[in-house]
Amino acid sequence: MTSLIEQIQGVDQGIRDAREANTISAAEAQQLHMRAAHISQAAEKVAGSDHGRIPATQYHDLLRRLDHVDQKLMVDTGSGFLMGDGSDGGHYPND
Repeated sequence: MTSLIEQIQGVDQGIRDAREANTISAAEAQQLHMRAAHISQAAEKVAGSDHGRIPATQYHDLLRRLDHVDQKLMVDTGSGFLMGDGSDGGHYPND
């Protein structure tokens, strides 16, 4: 649980840094912060119901969701990467 919280905090810091550098808009930052907060809340809820533990499948799902937020941040700041032929916008993940 601690490492997941640390990763969420790291993504949140990246969002703050990108906002301060004006590489993302306030609206984009708010959306990304909200997504990270939902992941944090879900982690706390699961951990609270299982004596501070998160089952592996749920842990991996939460990590995957956090990775999507991080990838969205990278795409929004221009440091992400594009995939495919671009017909879908080429962004990963395809949100």
